[in-house]
This record gives sequence, C-alpha cells and structure tokens, in this order.
Amino acid sequence: MDFEAELLRAMVTALPDPVFVITESGYYLEIAGGRDPAYYHDGSYLKGMALHAVLPEEKADWLLEQIRQTLRQGGLRTVQYSLAGNEVKGLEAAPGPDGDIRFEGRIQPLPLSLWGERAVVWAARNITHQHELEMELQRLSETDSLTGAFNRRKFLEQLGRGFREFKRYGRPTALVILDIDYFKQINDDFGHSAGDEVLCRLTEHCAAQLREVDSLYRIGGEEFAVLLPDTDANEACWLAERLRRVAEQVQVEPGQSGKKISISLGVSAFIAADGSIEDVMKRADALLYEAKRNGRNRVMASGGSGKPRQSRAVPESS
Repeated sequence: MDFEAELLRAMVTALPDPVFVITESGYYLEIAGGRDPAYYHDGSYLKGMALHAVLPEEKADWLLEQIRQTLRQGGLRTVQYSLAGNEVKGLEAAPGPDGDIRFEGRIQPLPLSLWGERAVVWAARNITHQHELEMELQRLSETDSLTGAFNRRKFLEQLGRGFREFKRYGRPTALVILDIDYFKQINDDFGHSAGDEVLCRLTEHCAAQLREVDSLYRIGGEEFAVLLPDTDANEACWLAERLRRVAEQVQVEPGQSGKKISISLGVSAFIAADGSIEDVMKRADALLYEAKRNGRNRVMASGGSGKPRQSRAVPESS
C-alpha cells in the first residue's frame, strides 16, 4: 500500500464522527469514523446490512426517504433526528451513550453508482448536548420563572394557533382567565414571599386539574389563563368551577394563619363572530371583572353565542 492510500485510510478511520455510505435501496456499503464510545456506538458491523434489518420500521422508512429525497434534489441536505443504541439491532450491549442520541445528519449524493445503485454519504454528528441546551433555553423563554407555568409570550403564541385552528376547522376551544382575589392585601399583610408561595401553590393545584392538552399560563402578576382545546362552553364552565374550588384549598402560610385564598374566573368560548384573539381575550377579561363586581370567588361565563351567563352562586367550600 502506498503512503497516500495508507494516509487516506488512517484519516477516514480517525474521523471523529461516523460516516456511512448507504445505497438508494437502503444498504450500508461502508462505515468509518465515530469510534469514541463517549459519543457513539461502534456500528462497523452494519456494513452490508439493510436499514430495515437493523432499525425499527418507522425510523428505517424515515432514513430511506431522506436518502431518496437527497438523491432527487442532487445536493447536500441537513436533517436532525434521534436514535438510541438499543433501537439498533446488535448494539443493545455495545459500549456507548445511554438513551436517545440527537444527531445532525449531513447527506450528500455520491457522484458514482455502487452495486448498480445510486448512493449517498451520510455524516452523523452527535448534537445531544447542544440540542438539550437549546431545549432548555426555549423552555426558559416560554415559562414563568417563579411558578413554572407558561408565560404571556407562550400564551399569545398558542392562543393564536388555537384561534387559527378554530377558524379553519371549527375546533371548539375555550379560554379561562382568572386572578386571585385581594392579592395585594395578601402581599401587604403577609409579605411578598408569602404572595409568591401562594402563586406557586395555586399553579400546582390548577395544573393538577388539567388534561395533557390543556395549558396554564401566568399572564400578569396574579393573573392566569387556561387554554382549553376541544372544549365547548359548558365543559369550560365546569372546569372553571373545579379550578375555583381547588383554589380554596390554598392557604397563605399553611399551618399558621389558616387564611385561604379565592379566585374569580371569566370563561369565554371561541365564537364564529370573533375576528381575532383580541375579541376572545376582551370577552374573557370582561367576564372576569364582572365576576369580581358580583362578589368575587365565582365563575362568570359566556355561552356558545358569546352572551354572558349569570354568575354562579358560590357553593360552600368543601
């Protein structure tokens, strides 16, 4: 072997990230690089095997489609995907990272046919740490730092998305806006630390009542919103009443003062006459303030027509 060929083989073997040559029909023809077990599993044994023989069908289908799309386009494509070592047949006990690995795949068509087929070079880079950092930064940008509920920015984004789906598909959706009665007095009498604790405990109590598809947001000091997809006016009103009841379980300085809080709520179903999210928000806000004018600790709701319903009588606390 001449020096140049030996050097080229050494360079390919030493590549820090794995590189695969994969045919259009989904066979691994060559594998090189990516030998550090802190970042990758050794997949050199895959040479000559088919994607569908070693990967779950759904992931094999997805990878094969990326290969074929790259060949159709005839140029470099970049994709991101997750794959765990235990999802690849033969890697279950091999040294390497645990759990899902997030990859960036750079896919480039080869300029020649192999085994009578077109093929691509697929370079895979472990970007798990970068991806986790990006997800954490996104989470921080969307959540309230005190309570952990989504923040106003996320609220407006998801409310807009829900409104577009309502307009396009007629998907029933409702909005609940609530706030804590006499919250300023809590801060004045017990201090802001106690007020912060109340906000956090209220968030926990309310979140426990919601479905996985529902979302809770802190949109102001003591003001919260709940977005309820696939929920009509009656269902939203029923949920709001549940929130009102669980809020009564929240104490200021538990075990000491025994003072409990209450909340007032405005419930607005989306209606056909709404022209924007501002219409929905204004109606929910107006109903919230009507609940306050009528004595607080109650739900005020609009029906499917948008017309207000009389405030519910306040049941005895359970």
